[in-house]
Amino acid sequence: MMYPWPLAQCHHTLNEALEIAMDYLELTRQACPYSETQVWAADAILAAWRSGVRHKIRLANYAIGAVEGKKQLNGREILSFNPRAS
Repeated sequence: MMYPWPLAQCHHTLNEALEIAMDYLELTRQACPYSETQVWAADAILAAWRSGVRHKIRLANYAIGAVEGKKQLNGREILSFNPRAS
């Protein structure tokens, strides 16, 4: 599904970055609630794009970092992809 980006000329790269970020966040169980998480990720991608970042993997990384940071600030549990052994 295409995200409604305000920048028409670069929507393909932005959508790819958002898809990469959301796939990672889903696999690590951090994408809930999905639509709210998608907005946070898209905002981070757009901010990085406007600051000059153009590579889809780097844009996705900014989105993942923003979502993980936001969820930590909101006091939600973060499930690590590689949990530590107890």
